[in-house]
Amino acid sequence: MTRRSRKIAGWTAGVVCSLGLVGLGVAFAHVGVTEADKWASTLGIFATVLGLALTAYTAAATRRSASHAGPVDRVDNTIEGGEFAQSVVQARDLTAGGPPSPASPPAVAGRVTNTITTGRFHGPVVQARDIVRQPHDPPVHDDGADPSPGRMT
Repeated sequence: MTRRSRKIAGWTAGVVCSLGLVGLGVAFAHVGVTEADKWASTLGIFATVLGLALTAYTAAATRRSASHAGPVDRVDNTIEGGEFAQSVVQARDLTAGGPPSPASPPAVAGRVTNTITTGRFHGPVVQARDIVRQPHDPPVHDDGADPSPGRMT
């Protein structure tokens, strides 16, 4: 589904829901408060059951797709234009705060492509495949200043 068709579908769904709510409000006003209260209670029960069923289905579908997901054998990181004042990192696997636990799966072989076609970078650029930041590494501080050769930091 393209971006434009998603946008059209979103607007269509919003208009249909709005018209449905307006129609429901007119119907409730027409039948009176007591009868509208009965209808609202009944519709509320059906909405709750439908929401619960959709939640269960979505949870099951998400769990199923996550368990069948295989390793990623190709990653393409691309920057096409822009102005970046801070650090830029392009990588496949980034582990920060400590080494991977023994239960972590090993890194999978695969191709990684990091490409910068245009852009202005005012900070460090890191292009890598796998990055592991150990707990004993000093904290990274990037103030966005120009690290030109003649400057003492």
